[in-house]
Amino acid sequence: MLRFLVPFVTLIVFMGYTIFAIATSDQTLGQFAGDLMRRPTTALVVFDVYLALLMIATWMFFDARRRGHGIGYLLVFYVITFCFGSAGPLAYLTLRGWRDYRQMRVGSRASDTTT
Repeated sequence: MLRFLVPFVTLIVFMGYTIFAIATSDQTLGQFAGDLMRRPTTALVVFDVYLALLMIATWMFFDARRRGHGIGYLLVFYVITFCFGSAGPLAYLTLRGWRDYRQMRVGSRASDTTT
């Protein structure tokens, strides 16, 4: 159960703060991004975050492929990832954990009925 609860709660908290930060900001997202890229030090942080997100997206691709999902399944998570950062991988992990939890429960029910 923790396999989906931990990323789910983290996703809710992260998105809640994201919405709060955007709603109370005195600038648009475009202005914010422009300000970040104006200085080399903050641009470095942006590049580092996107590099990490790219590595996570690569892991998500191979994990989804191993689980039998195609690229169409991942597109939503990729859009969320490259627009809202950690929210994409957290949503992926939440859904992945939920499916594992459901399969485990269905498997335990099937073994209970056969014994």
